[in-house]
Amino acid sequence: AGKIETVTMDAGGLDLTDRFKHKVHALMGDYDPLPGAVNDENQTGNIIGALLQFPTEYTFTVVGKTQLEEEESAGDIYAKEVKQVLTSVLGSDAEMEVRVVPRGKKFTRVSLKVTVESASVISSIYDELGALEATVMKF
Repeated sequence: AGKIETVTMDAGGLDLTDRFKHKVHALMGDYDPLPGAVNDENQTGNIIGALLQFPTEYTFTVVGKTQLEEEESAGDIYAKEVKQVLTSVLGSDAEMEVRVVPRGKKFTRVSLKVTVESASVISSIYDELGALEATVMKF
């Protein structure tokens, strides 16, 4: 006859990866939106709102097409536009940690670390960053 084994988690699951824990919580419905909330492919922020505790530090990274005759100034112009977007949403007193990295001669990556208050703020910032004409990627 078959032998029955019992599997236990040592130290309350400390040996499990975060990725595995997130999957288990998702399967258990811990990240589901509140009853009555819209939950379809057109909604943004549901997952990030469930995973993060607000307020929290968040890094926005965008890549923009910045090819002009003077490559350095094109990247600087794009970085200023990105900073203006975050300032318009978060306010002029928001502290930002900015990193600008040229990506070849045609593109510039801009990363900004800021404190955000909610998932909806993150979504609105991504919408505004995507509306910039030069933006080709946002993550």
